[in-house]
Amino acid sequence: MKEVIKKLLRENLLNERLTNVDSDVDLLYDMFFKEKIDKINETGIVNRDILTLDTTYTDILESPESIKANELNSCVIYVNKNGNSYNPNSGIIMISVNRDAVEYVVDQHGGDLKVAILSLDIQQQNSLRNEFTEERIKGSIHHELAHWIDDTMNNRHIQKVINKARELGSGSLYGVPINSTKTELQAQIHNVKQIYNKHKDKWDTMTFLELIHNSPVLNTISKQLEGDVRKKWVRDLKTRMHREGLLGKNMVNR
Repeated sequence: MKEVIKKLLRENLLNERLTNVDSDVDLLYDMFFKEKIDKINETGIVNRDILTLDTTYTDILESPESIKANELNSCVIYVNKNGNSYNPNSGIIMISVNRDAVEYVVDQHGGDLKVAILSLDIQQQNSLRNEFTEERIKGSIHHELAHWIDDTMNNRHIQKVINKARELGSGSLYGVPINSTKTELQAQIHNVKQIYNKHKDKWDTMTFLELIHNSPVLNTISKQLEGDVRKKWVRDLKTRMHREGLLGKNMVNR
């Protein structure tokens, strides 16, 4: 069974590439998140209305890659329902702000983001601050759209891997944490792309560690992985970044 999963993942490595759906990411961000994120940045106040539920479908997306994927694998897109995910078995894409972050700021600090940030240690401060940014939300949207398109255009390989992993009864694939696999890395590179879009003017001065700290998603993964598994994840992520022209000059060894 494990060998079958390895084979499925290896087959997909030949098709890895950055998915060009920036226009779709912008569309979904502007439609469901922009006004509220802008207001938070203006006022410093977080309200629960940022968690408003909404629904749309992949047929509203306009990039050539999304149009083709929609023809083959139309999905419903749930907004703020239950985190960020792509479920190939049910045809569902979920995009959301971080509900835990919203509830922490609102419930513990009356919605005052600055007070909430200052209540945490330095590393946690940076993580919370980045939760309510354009690049964080867009990175999550890009991540899930990339999974959807990648799965649809490559013989539903993600669906097959998920089903095989379920048969194994494990939260990992052949003993490796899912977040460190090449399938997840293929989506993580799109989080990097959104951070690059925001910070391209200073990209070559940023270290790899600064990149990680600027991405709540990558920061969480970095904390979850340990030892040789984490070292391999860093190496693989840097390799993908280099292939896509996203590895800043100061990120190679730092």
